[in-house]
Amino acid sequence: MLERGSFLAVLLLSVAGVSGQVDTIAVQYANTITTSELEAHLKVLASDTFLGRETGKEGQKMAAAYLKEQFKEMGIPPVPDGEAKGITEGYFQPYEVIEEKAGGLELASGNDVYGLLKGLVYFNTTLTSDLNVSEMTYVGDGSVVSGKVAITGRTILMDGGSIGRGEEAISKLRTRVEELRKRGANLILVSTPELADFEAFVHGGSRMRLADQNTTKKSGPAGQLVLVSDQVMNSLIGSKGVRRIAKKKPGYIMKVTFEMRSRPQEERVVAENVLAYIEGSDKKDELVVITAHYDHIGVENGVVYNGADDDGSGTVALLEIAEAFAKAKAAGQGPRRSVLIMPVSGEEKGLLGSRYYSDHPVFPLSSTVADLNIDMIGRVDSAHSTGAPYVYIIGSDRLSSELHEVNETANRSVGLQLDYTFNAEDDPNRFYYRSDHYNFARKGVPCIFYFSGVHEDYHQPGDDVDKIRFDLLRQRALLVFHTAWRLANRESRIVVDKSIK
Repeated sequence: MLERGSFLAVLLLSVAGVSGQVDTIAVQYANTITTSELEAHLKVLASDTFLGRETGKEGQKMAAAYLKEQFKEMGIPPVPDGEAKGITEGYFQPYEVIEEKAGGLELASGNDVYGLLKGLVYFNTTLTSDLNVSEMTYVGDGSVVSGKVAITGRTILMDGGSIGRGEEAISKLRTRVEELRKRGANLILVSTPELADFEAFVHGGSRMRLADQNTTKKSGPAGQLVLVSDQVMNSLIGSKGVRRIAKKKPGYIMKVTFEMRSRPQEERVVAENVLAYIEGSDKKDELVVITAHYDHIGVENGVVYNGADDDGSGTVALLEIAEAFAKAKAAGQGPRRSVLIMPVSGEEKGLLGSRYYSDHPVFPLSSTVADLNIDMIGRVDSAHSTGAPYVYIIGSDRLSSELHEVNETANRSVGLQLDYTFNAEDDPNRFYYRSDHYNFARKGVPCIFYFSGVHEDYHQPGDDVDKIRFDLLRQRALLVFHTAWRLANRESRIVVDKSIK
């Protein structure tokens, strides 16, 4: 908030950091990050005009163009030698994806045929050919499956009656299904009495994958997950259905007769990451990357999902951080290391944009010091509804203890409560693996994921601008800026002292 900047600067001058006084130059440029500009940008990007910014669609293209124009107005030049690096229009890294339209699977039993949101729910498709199923192996709720139970090449039935609802249930499913896939399951059917609870997680009407991956059909088991209503399951295995089978021990085999059909509907589309490169001075060959995904889930049934928090909040924070660094450079006080501000697309489709960049880096990953990733920093979750200003910090100590320390020190200039709840390695939500920073982490680049938590409007049409806490959004953006500033200007590059997990 610019009108409070002078007071804030005076206050910060009295605060001592670990290695001396607060960097007054950093404070000067941090004060250019304002609530009014954050709000102005978000009212554009999260408006109905941008059609929910679905990857590869008109709204995402409009958002990319808006971001590019903002970077140009800030005086940030095109990426050097961009054409040779695959950059178009000076700022775009295009990548091709294969869009798989919804409804690509159906289950047929006699004269009955079930499909997506019609007795079935699935989140992606791995099945590439039809399966005639004559038997299923029951594995209980899937939490503990003995190695004595044969899985490879089998159709698996899991009882989903006790996995709960919402995000918690999705997390449990993710862990249990992944183990069954590792053991070679061909098809995993989860019978659930509350199928409607999972329908909210099916969005956009399509799934996407990078075109330069999966170019050949994978051999071996597909591990296809399909949630099936108890009513449909009863029609497959008898009137008492799963409630009868639940009395059996895991490993029980039942005879059935049905077909799981694969009906892929695919087309190729192009999406873009947007790159704003601010060249450093004496350490310009080293790079600090700051990311946020600017895509969302588009339009469904005529309703625009604006994604103001997810992740309009992170995207507008990037714009303000970019402006702060650009102003510093224009005044001859720019960063020593180069800074790449990169809004990415494709996150809602499976971290596709960041995956593409990490596999086709424009700047060497070996020279990339860290990635600071922002995904949803504009709201307050139920755990902090009455508490002090906070932000969740995820991943800061996974690869570099120094990165963790730098962020902690930077927070002395901001004063947020840093909550590490979701940084636990056994966190059932697995947020560390679910946003764009992970594609840097898997390549050995230290990262931090800044996050304010899930709320009732997550992936719902109610995620609108009028619910954003711009005071908190600004405060969290300040932390990212101060951490990036320290990383870009410290004498030595942070050390990677931990292994990838």
